[in-house]
Amino acid sequence: MVAPWQRRLKKKFKKSASGSKPERYSEKKSITKCPITGKKLSGVPNTTKAGLSKKSKTEKRPSVPFGGVLSGKARQEVFIELGKVVAGIKEINDVDFKYRGYVKQVLNRAKQN
Repeated sequence: MVAPWQRRLKKKFKKSASGSKPERYSEKKSITKCPITGKKLSGVPNTTKAGLSKKSKTEKRPSVPFGGVLSGKARQEVFIELGKVVAGIKEINDVDFKYRGYVKQVLNRAKQN
């Protein structure tokens, strides 16, 4: 019988002399990617939940707006679009769809403060 703590682990079968036996392993967290550009996010660790909980807040994600969510170029584009909306050059509905949600988030934060 499998130990209860092993039931949640993934398994792959390994060949042995006496037959095929399951080898259990825990899966590593996938690499975080930017939803706009698809690039790997720098400054975000790629560890298990237990490893992540042992790190401090500044080690878990960068302390910039949208840190750990957007890449540098995407974040720059969001703030350029935000500037155009605030200046009155563009309406919020004219902003490219992939940036619109993030621009709305920043506008809502600015209204609250």
